[in-house]
Amino acid sequence: MNQPSSLLKPIALLAIIVASSIYGCSVIRELTYPQGFTYIEDKEVESLMQKMGESIGKLDQLVAEASPSDTDKQEMIITELTKLETIATRLSGGHTQTNQFHISDRIGNFINNIGTAKTFAKLDPPRYDRIEYVTSDCSECHQRK
Repeated sequence: MNQPSSLLKPIALLAIIVASSIYGCSVIRELTYPQGFTYIEDKEVESLMQKMGESIGKLDQLVAEASPSDTDKQEMIITELTKLETIATRLSGGHTQTNQFHISDRIGNFINNIGTAKTFAKLDPPRYDRIEYVTSDCSECHQRK
């Protein structure tokens, strides 16, 4: 009858060690990176990249269907550009240095091109030609990777 309680002690000790290790790793990460540095997990990068790809696809479709007089499509394009800008800003670590060096080298220009595309999309009549710069940024970066 004493056996089950004797097994609980090693299991509890193991659980404490695992929990402490996980907590310790996060504390070490905070101490080893400089202030203003954002660590972005690879899984998060993959998720954000997938969302950006979906957004670019939707943007391409909206632009292909849009006419200069279609204000509904114009609003949808501006909304999609804003969504893309938000995703890109998250990927940039909120405009801080990140551990994703390849991304950090190019993301600022990408975000600027999104802002320019948004400005041109808000014109009356809208100009969507600047969206090509955004989509070409994606292709260019992924070809060099």
